[in-house]
Amino acid sequence: MIGELIMYHTLAVPVFFLTAGIALAFFGSRIIPFVLVLCALILGFLHGGSVLLLFTDKVEILRYGPVVLAVLFAVAVSFLYRVAFFLAGLFIGYFASSALFPELSVIIVGIITLVSGALVYVSRNFVFSVLTSVMGAGLAATGSVNLIAWMNVSAGITAYWAIVVFVFICGIVYQTKRNKGRK
Repeated sequence: MIGELIMYHTLAVPVFFLTAGIALAFFGSRIIPFVLVLCALILGFLHGGSVLLLFTDKVEILRYGPVVLAVLFAVAVSFLYRVAFFLAGLFIGYFASSALFPELSVIIVGIITLVSGALVYVSRNFVFSVLTSVMGAGLAATGSVNLIAWMNVSAGITAYWAIVVFVFICGIVYQTKRNKGRK
């Protein structure tokens, strides 16, 4: 797909990278849950018919089944998105408390595990803010350096990393201020 975009116009990919990078860096924690649900809807709708065809050949089921599967996938992804953060916190808390304090009782390790799971769940927006700012900064820098190169100006690795750091800092500051008080 990217090769086809380059053949269409040489600026398409760098502009796309720059635009997608800025969007991720500044709005990533807000758009990621929406994108996950949208992808689940698309997956269920596009491939639901093929999956259902393995089990039945009834026209009514094949007509409405993909829509039902799409909604079920979207609900499941939305639920699993939240559960995954809590489980990640549980694992981190358990292994950290077990490794750092091997003599602790099972009850205290369990409490630390639950508290760390809750903390990771509550701070998931900050985690997404950091991760999407990093990813967005990389995309924006790649697009920017390629646009600069398209204008026949040399931009080395220093310019790339300067753009990454600048976009990352601006993105994380913006998202952190925007997410203040939001869970």
